Amino acid sequence: MMLGTPILVFDGPCALCNRTVQWVFDKDASERILFTSLQSNWAQTNIPPSLRTIDSVLFFDGTQWHVKSDAVLHLVRELPRPWRSFFELIIIPKALRNVGYDLLAKFRYRLFGTGHCALLPKERVLE
Repeated sequence: MMLGTPILVFDGPCALCNRTVQWVFDKDASERILFTSLQSNWAQTNIPPSLRTIDSVLFFDGTQWHVKSDAVLHLVRELPRPWRSFFELIIIPKALRNVGYDLLAKFRYRLFGTGHCALLPKERVLE
């Protein structure tokens, strides 16, 4: 594991996920965040076994893993203002936040389709 390095793990075939990855890449002024898909060899060998079967975005903040809405909020915390301000939503109970996350996740393919569109420099991708 790359301690201290933030890593975003996303669903590779998901068009919404790929657009989100591209958005995060564009906003990441520090160029610290690395990216990999849930389907990558890196993910299958480096993500803790208990998280490998979770159908959710994962975010490693440099010291620990976060899933679902926690992953999204810890991710925006790594971005510059005004985006990092959204981390304040962490005060909303996780169960409530995850209802919204789960609803979007359930219908993401139907609403946004599939497609690999995140074009990132090799040095920012874990394969």
